[in-house]
Amino acid sequence: MIHKNLFILCVVGVLVFCGCGLNETVIQKEKVSYLYFTGNTLGAVVHIDDLAPIVLNNEANIHYEISAGKYHVIVIKDGAEVVNRKILLGSGSSKEIRIP
Repeated sequence: MIHKNLFILCVVGVLVFCGCGLNETVIQKEKVSYLYFTGNTLGAVVHIDDLAPIVLNNEANIHYEISAGKYHVIVIKDGAEVVNRKILLGSGSSKEIRIP
């Protein structure tokens, strides 16, 4: 009987001590998003809501970091509006905008 009680006590003690080492982590997504401008970007000017205009060069995979949210993107090239979109960016997402 004493051996049975000692065995149960040891098992309970091991379970208690093993449970103390539990680590819990929380993964948070990035709070920023990215806009990628592709195509013929030479001389294009990007207007995003009330932010300062962005003048693009003819580089491959031009990307800009922007916070997550809803935006109105207008791209003007050679005096003509070539892109007019409303986009919704989630945290850590990216959106490609092709300029003709």
